[in-house]
Amino acid sequence: MRLSPPADQAMPKPLITDAEMAQLLTPQERRLLKGADTGFKLRNRFLLLLVLLFTVKLLLFPEQTSRELNIPPELRDLRPYLQYRGLFIVFVTTVYYFSYVRGWHFSRISLVLCTVGFTGLVMDFFNVYSWIVGPLSPLVLAFIFVRLAGNYCLLMNALRADRAPPMPRSFWG
Repeated sequence: MRLSPPADQAMPKPLITDAEMAQLLTPQERRLLKGADTGFKLRNRFLLLLVLLFTVKLLLFPEQTSRELNIPPELRDLRPYLQYRGLFIVFVTTVYYFSYVRGWHFSRISLVLCTVGFTGLVMDFFNVYSWIVGPLSPLVLAFIFVRLAGNYCLLMNALRADRAPPMPRSFWG
């Protein structure tokens, strides 16, 4: 009794198409077939560096930050506002990395934080940058572009959340 087909006979083709097979797979199986996005590690490290830079600058050196923004001395009462923004960045970062490491609604959280980041940038145009006397310094313009790059990283992480590295995830990866 022979169980395998003869060597000269081809194997029969599957009865379902690739599209039908994709519909039968679970989301986790589809994710494994796509593979993980290698950019997550780089984007998360960039975001962490960005958070450290802005947190130190806003929490520890708010007076220097208001001087770099070329805000008139009579309006230097922005110091509490800048420190609150630094604390807000620490809180948001904690929520973001918790959702990433635990796999807790990561796509939604990163999309919401991307929206919050863009909203914060627009708010700063009205609350901080509007008080600048004279033209924008190159340093301030560079910080605006760095913030835009951070928001872009958050958006890419939100859009590619289905290709995040498999669990368990690490804080640094």
